[in-house]
Amino acid sequence: MERILEELYAGDLQPAENRNWDNPEYESKCAQSVKEIEAFSRQLDQESREAFDAMMDHYLELCYIEKTQAFSDGFRIGARMMWEVFGRETPGQPG
Repeated sequence: MERILEELYAGDLQPAENRNWDNPEYESKCAQSVKEIEAFSRQLDQESREAFDAMMDHYLELCYIEKTQAFSDGFRIGARMMWEVFGRETPGQPG
């Protein structure tokens, strides 16, 4: 347990930066998506391309917020489960 706290403190533990998936389907869909976005973007005039880029930036910001919230929620659920595993009553829940 002490090691993970040291990694967190030192900034070495960054789950959002660690993309270490071995999922060929994900890789394939990601590559296809990039190709589709590039092909679509080439069809747009400059003004439309800028609007599309802004829209995509906002969408990616929303995705980041959603993933951050999902990570936090998952961590909280896991912590509550461990609390119960060790025979504790979940805070705020009837025992």
